[in-house]
Amino acid sequence: MTDGPPTALADGSATELLPSVMHGRPGAVLLVRTGDGTVLVANPVAEQLAPGQQLPCDLEEWSRAAGLQAEDGSQLDRPDLGQPSSPLSRVAAGQPIQGERVSAQRETDLSGAREPLWVVGLPLADAEAEGLSDLALVVMLPLREHQAVAEAQESAAQLRSRAVVASDLSFTISDPSRPDNPLVWVNPAFERTTGYGKEVLGRNCRFLQGEETDRAAVARIRAALAAGENVTELLLNYRKDGTAFWNEVVISPVRDTDGRVTHHVGVQYDVTARIHAERERDEALAEARSARGRLEFLSRVTDGLSTLLDPDEALHVLPSLVVPDFALWAFASVLDASGRVQHVSATHADEARAADAARLEELLGTGLLPDSFSSRVLRGELGPTLVPLVGRAEMARGAADGEFTRLLHVLGLGSVLVVPLRARGVITGCLTMFSGPDRPPFDDDDLRTAVDLGLRAGLALENARLYAQQRNTSEVLQRSLLTPPRHSEGLAVATRYYPAAEAAQVGGDWYDAFVQPDGCTTVVIGDVMGHDVSAAAAMGQLRTLVRGIAYDRNAEPADVVRRLDTVLDGLGMTTLATAIVLQVSEAVDGVRRARWCVAGHLPAVLVHPAGEVTQLSGTGIVVGLGPDQRRNQHETDLLPGSIVLLYTDGLVERRDRSMGERLAELHDTVADLADRPLDELCDELIRRMLPDGSDDDVALVLVRVLDA
Repeated sequence: MTDGPPTALADGSATELLPSVMHGRPGAVLLVRTGDGTVLVANPVAEQLAPGQQLPCDLEEWSRAAGLQAEDGSQLDRPDLGQPSSPLSRVAAGQPIQGERVSAQRETDLSGAREPLWVVGLPLADAEAEGLSDLALVVMLPLREHQAVAEAQESAAQLRSRAVVASDLSFTISDPSRPDNPLVWVNPAFERTTGYGKEVLGRNCRFLQGEETDRAAVARIRAALAAGENVTELLLNYRKDGTAFWNEVVISPVRDTDGRVTHHVGVQYDVTARIHAERERDEALAEARSARGRLEFLSRVTDGLSTLLDPDEALHVLPSLVVPDFALWAFASVLDASGRVQHVSATHADEARAADAARLEELLGTGLLPDSFSSRVLRGELGPTLVPLVGRAEMARGAADGEFTRLLHVLGLGSVLVVPLRARGVITGCLTMFSGPDRPPFDDDDLRTAVDLGLRAGLALENARLYAQQRNTSEVLQRSLLTPPRHSEGLAVATRYYPAAEAAQVGGDWYDAFVQPDGCTTVVIGDVMGHDVSAAAAMGQLRTLVRGIAYDRNAEPADVVRRLDTVLDGLGMTTLATAIVLQVSEAVDGVRRARWCVAGHLPAVLVHPAGEVTQLSGTGIVVGLGPDQRRNQHETDLLPGSIVLLYTDGLVERRDRSMGERLAELHDTVADLADRPLDELCDELIRRMLPDGSDDDVALVLVRVLDA
């Protein structure tokens, strides 16, 4: 170690490293008599370093008992020839030790084996208290951060930072044997830190406390000192000029050979810069967490709304997506085409208030006055609105007195946020959210979150509305193309069409059933490729062509399909479709004749009167591949009680099941339902075959022979 006065670092690096290097745990403290190097007293941590060592004893004897080693691993009591003596030897000679690194052999409460210690030796020659002037204070502080220690030592070679560290350590000694445990010695660093010098000797150090000092921390220090224990606390203290600083205080009791506490040694660190940095870091982390939390909340709401395709359902769900994470309770409102409020829904976080929320929902149409914040936001007179506290004035202006006002109080008011729901630049509704009286009121960050929420919710509701509009239009188109079957004497005919669950509610599947001029009943099932409006339009054209061809000349099924191929080719239509055309003749001697032609379609199912289930055989290429295709026609008799089922592939196709398994399941299901009325048979067949809906359109026709 270089002799000479302490030198301040230009960049302050050693001082900045000090809190991270040595704070948080009390050090080992010895009081040594200079001249003969006798250890007179030690604090509990020092006793742990040299267990069983009887005091008084020689300082180097104590060092051997503690197994102290220098930084290079040599014993402190055996300096090499020609090298400076050990720091403990210099302390015994009355020389100051401004900071050197050593290590201890044994584990203590402050460190593990061979954990580094920072040794500071302070002769008390200038002490005015009786009995201290021939003593030296030896403090061994735990070095907790190895990387910081290495950096400090690296700079120490040129910048003498050890001296800076030692000079910046503020030490005090107090005497508990005297009334009020007064200070009896302070070092120069204490005066530089606090502004107080030797004028405070004889006073308790509470003069450092002020208005903002944590009284609980002071009480903990007082209790530890009374119990003779080490204590570490962080306090907001005040300098002589009144400025505040954060003071990390480590106080250790020093005991004599009889175990009596003779002094308290305090080490103080000015950690104001560290505390401010930690607070800035914590505030930044809190802001980042808050921002992430808001994004996650908005994402959950958006995901919850994006899966809903019904605007009424989306509006009903919207308040529940902000409760309870964002608000205690909320309600949503939308405007119809004429600007009137409708479709109002309310949700409360407390299930016990569900009935009150439902009743408020019923009264919102008349309970919200035109001058309420919600009504004004809906009309565009107000933008996003934050009311920090809903008081009597706001209630009188916005809510009808009576049951409605009572329900508002029951549900809980607090602060309120009202944001418009916008889509394509137009206000379509608003969302009103209440914090409740027992939650923190909404703030500006909540308002910004709510505005973003309103934009997302408004867009989601508009998408659902447009989807519903498209769906309704598609359904009208579909129903206009799929007319009910015409009545056939002696036959019962039922039809069904189920659109794909995820499609635009229209597709290429179609059915038809009509009576030809000669009295035959023609039944058609078909499937144009596609599940959209274009497929539906193509389906309508094919359906019309088939109907016209079959009706015009009483054409039989094979002829109908052949002529359809010719017409499609002649008109330049590129539509491809599968189909079955089936004719059922009038009864002759109680028996009807069935004729059919298959164009790439799944086979029809025949349930015989006795319950046996078979397929109506037949194959053929799809329609639309050009004229001159070979079309085969098949025939069979239909006895009274027979049932014929024609269907599209959406009824039986499944990704997780083979077609053979599904056709067998269809046959079993139809057989089981054969005695049901025809309409009931249709609906139950769909329910059993498609319990979870279908990814494809489904059309089916059922024909039952009635006459005997």
